[in-house]
Amino acid sequence: DTIGGTAVATAAAQAGKSPNSSQCKKDKGLFDRLGGFFGIAGAANNSSDAILVNPVLNQNPALAAWNQNEAPTRLPGLKFLRTMWIAAMVGGPIKYTGHPLEMAHGRFNMTPTEFAEVGKEIVKALQGAGIAQADIDQAVCIYQTSMDEVVSSGVPLQAVTPKN
Repeated sequence: DTIGGTAVATAAAQAGKSPNSSQCKKDKGLFDRLGGFFGIAGAANNSSDAILVNPVLNQNPALAAWNQNEAPTRLPGLKFLRTMWIAAMVGGPIKYTGHPLEMAHGRFNMTPTEFAEVGKEIVKALQGAGIAQADIDQAVCIYQTSMDEVVSSGVPLQAVTPKN
């Protein structure tokens, strides 16, 4: 079972590949419908906080260590970078200038399951902000295009049932 727009994320993760950006519906208005910089920053803030305490993600020793040791000083900057990345990916008037995703995530050896779990937290944050499901689905498709850059472990996807 999946909630809302996570069906796309889970299906792509199960297939072990991400859609390419041409498979995601192009829509210049998505940035605005997500609330612009303020709405995207709110979703990045809320999903980032949820990611820190997510029990599935904390099973990854490298993520758990980052959450415990580095989050206290680095999380505010990470939230800013996530806001910038999402805004750029959904057509906002900004270019992402942070580290390439492979460089930023390589040490975490993330699995497709963990990638999908992060996507679920983003979906919950967007749902909590009252974003329309069609816009969430579109944002999830765009998020999925980064899977090949973030996932570095070949561990297969585990069945994950979200808690509503």
